[in-house]
Amino acid sequence: MSSQKLRIAIVGGGIGGLTLAVALSNLHLDEHIQVDIYESTAKLTQVGAGITLWPRGREILKNMGLEESLAERLSADQELPVLGIPKLAFIIRKSDKKNGDLISEAMLPGGSISIHRADVQEVLLKHISPSIKFHLSHRLRTYRQTTDGVVLEFKNDETAVCDLLVGADGINSTVRQTFLAEGRDWSEEEKVKQAAPIWSGTYVYRDLIDSEVIKSEWPNHRALTEPMVYCGKNKHIVAYPVRQGKFVNVVIFLSYREMEGTYHTGPAAVESTPNDCMPHFIDWEDEAVALVKYTTKPSKWAIQTTKPLNSYAEGRVLLLGDAAHAMTLHLGNGAGQAMEDAYFLANILEKAIHQGKPDVLKLARIYSTVRQPFVNFVVQASRNQGLLYELNAPGLENLKDGDDVPRDKLDNLAGLIRKGWDWTWKSADDDLQRALSML
Repeated sequence: MSSQKLRIAIVGGGIGGLTLAVALSNLHLDEHIQVDIYESTAKLTQVGAGITLWPRGREILKNMGLEESLAERLSADQELPVLGIPKLAFIIRKSDKKNGDLISEAMLPGGSISIHRADVQEVLLKHISPSIKFHLSHRLRTYRQTTDGVVLEFKNDETAVCDLLVGADGINSTVRQTFLAEGRDWSEEEKVKQAAPIWSGTYVYRDLIDSEVIKSEWPNHRALTEPMVYCGKNKHIVAYPVRQGKFVNVVIFLSYREMEGTYHTGPAAVESTPNDCMPHFIDWEDEAVALVKYTTKPSKWAIQTTKPLNSYAEGRVLLLGDAAHAMTLHLGNGAGQAMEDAYFLANILEKAIHQGKPDVLKLARIYSTVRQPFVNFVVQASRNQGLLYELNAPGLENLKDGDDVPRDKLDNLAGLIRKGWDWTWKSADDDLQRALSML
């Protein structure tokens, strides 16, 4: 094995980039690799609120030694589910009338846990090797591949060289811009357009509500202790406890199906008020309306995705997390898939390094070969789940808000929703072993 360390540059210090740093730290590869994380902001912060972790992702976090630390941040009412044992994942209701209907109390093997994004970041940072270097205020301008490595150029006029570049810089990824343009004679305008996110047609209003505020009027509100989904035509509300039960994470969805696939104009996120969305829920059951009422300063987000890619790797460059496959929120798996990307890549790197001088081009291809088809499936599955939550299942196409739905159709909808989660409790180990066998 060569004594020269493999130089790995991670662009982006979000959940995906930090998980890769933890996974590499866990494998004790310090004497073989040099890892540098380049983050555009001056301080590592997490935008957003809750993250849902399903058994597939929890198994990976357990393998990395993170599950116990994450469990300490669950609410007092939320115990860590036992993998493989059925547990309530969501209570799902048709809430678009004063007397709502139960769609399903979805029991899934291993259930799910909900945790604040900032808590996840804190846990990840505590498990990163001190040998991994952070470079803040380093916004990537572009990169270029050479026969010997990848040259990174930053907007602060600094440069760096690596053997493997990992683009983990989110939905507006600069790495993806150059990645897509390689080998193509695109203008700068075309380069930006091809890499730009596309709008799902859905806005979400996010807020964290102090649990004490809800308890003052609704001491037994289900969202204080249970994960809830309140459904209506082209809109729904997801709510669950976070930060040890101190807050309820509320996400209100409003969809305009005819706008799906367009480019969103204006900022993707703006500050809002409860009045923006309250008129859409005024006739809903009181339990759901209360959550809208209790929001104070919700942030309004245009939920955007990325166009599906044929490959997540090109030469010495690969994409991870939202930079590769930004998806809708409806299966709560964007962060989970970024973590899975990171775990796979770290394990592929470890085996390649211990085999001798690693072939960077080969290991990048293997990563893409295994991850691209699976995560593109997850992207589509997440979109489909959103259609079901918003009562766009087969047979409900002409449904209007408040219309009654026969029990047999609600049961059919419940079955489709449960089926959408089937893959979330199946181990990723078979896919990982397949990737490792390709080396």
